[in-house]
Amino acid sequence: MTDDSASHEARKGLLDAVKGKAKEVVGAVTGNDSLTTEGQLQAAQAREKKEAKATELAAESQAAEAGEGLAEVKNSADAQRDSVEASAQASEDEARRAQQAQRIAAEKDKDRAVAAESADAEVDARAEQIEAAADARSEVADADQDELEAVARYRQEAAAADAARDAADRIRRNA
Repeated sequence: MTDDSASHEARKGLLDAVKGKAKEVVGAVTGNDSLTTEGQLQAAQAREKKEAKATELAAESQAAEAGEGLAEVKNSADAQRDSVEASAQASEDEARRAQQAQRIAAEKDKDRAVAAESADAEVDARAEQIEAAADARSEVADADQDELEAVARYRQEAAAADAARDAADRIRRNA
């Protein structure tokens, strides 16, 4: 491995770690759990890759000095890197599943809230209908009472008029 390539990898690893930490901080500040998790995952991957790279470089140095066992150490580093990558992939998959579960839970919560609001609106509308029907019945009862009172007055006035007519007829006959 050349010095330029090692420097490039070191810069890339440092940049990945900084980006991961930045995402973690932004996620924590904004309350975005998925961004925080993604940042933690990215920072952890950068650390693991750095450790794997450091192990690989140490193995290559020892192999150059000793001249023996290079293949075994390199295979070990490759296996460790593969293990780290598999672990990182598993962590990413778990983070995606957790994010999907959070999204589904949020959608279900939203659906429940909409259903509750709809039920509340339906109850309110039904209550208004019942109140309107009660008001209408009350108005009808008031109108019926007014009509009964008017009929009673009419009968009294008609009876008084009949009595006055009868009295006038008697007076005319007697006169």
